[in-house]
Amino acid sequence: MICSLNCPWSGDSSINKFLDESNTKKQLEFAAASGSTVLKNKAPRWHENLQCWCLNFHGRVTVASVKNFQLVATMDQSQPGGKGDEELVLLQFGKVGDDTFTMDYRQPLSAFQAFAICLTSFGTKLACE
Repeated sequence: MICSLNCPWSGDSSINKFLDESNTKKQLEFAAASGSTVLKNKAPRWHENLQCWCLNFHGRVTVASVKNFQLVATMDQSQPGGKGDEELVLLQFGKVGDDTFTMDYRQPLSAFQAFAICLTSFGTKLACE
């Protein structure tokens, strides 16, 4: 999942140009040039004991699900050494029961933006079809 956010909403036509692009690399380059915040899935790590790929939800997510995800800000190349908030989780969403999910978010996301992003996880998952 890749999300690009413009805060605050400027309403200019450059956003429409971004949405019309088909190449993901071009989308990321345009977003960086326009001052957008770009969020990407946090890469899971291999857990030796469980023999599977895992994300650390710090106890907030208790049920394994294809809908579980964490979004982090992409690396900011403009900072010295190319360091950014690539490990700071801005949004995490996951399953805690049969039909129960939890969502945690932080700035620059609003509650509305975070909820809208989480709703997209209920669409079809290409890996599961």
